[in-house]
Amino acid sequence: MAGLKPNDFNWIIEGKLAVSECIGGGGLTPRKIRREEEIQWIKSQGINAIFSLLDSDFNLKNYQEVGFRTYHYPLADDVPKESLNIIFEAIKEALSDKERKLLIHREYLDEEVPGILAGYLIYSELLDDPILARTILEKILEKPLSPKAIALIPNT
Repeated sequence: MAGLKPNDFNWIIEGKLAVSECIGGGGLTPRKIRREEEIQWIKSQGINAIFSLLDSDFNLKNYQEVGFRTYHYPLADDVPKESLNIIFEAIKEALSDKERKLLIHREYLDEEVPGILAGYLIYSELLDDPILARTILEKILEKPLSPKAIALIPNT
């Protein structure tokens, strides 16, 4: 298989919704060669859209130039509930296209991202139990969700 798998890459919904840290790695210094290798690997997985939760529009133009559909929803450290619903709805809208395979990323796979992913599973009604959504994300990511992440999961 060509390319380089991004750090913390995992399928949340196999073949449909994935997560990783920022393509090319997190931090202030972009790594062009690594980014290109990771883009090649992501494309080999059939992913055709990037959903960025970064504060800046970092790399969005690069993604568009190589054919990815892009979405940008900057995520504050303290996520207001209104912002959560906007993000959940944007993910749902992106995935409504049967051909779309979406990668969500932020600089690192921090506390908020797993909570948003578990929350999306509830919001989209793929699951109806917040505890099950949390458990599934913990199993996929192989780490417990923080209290901050758990607070982002809507109660049904």
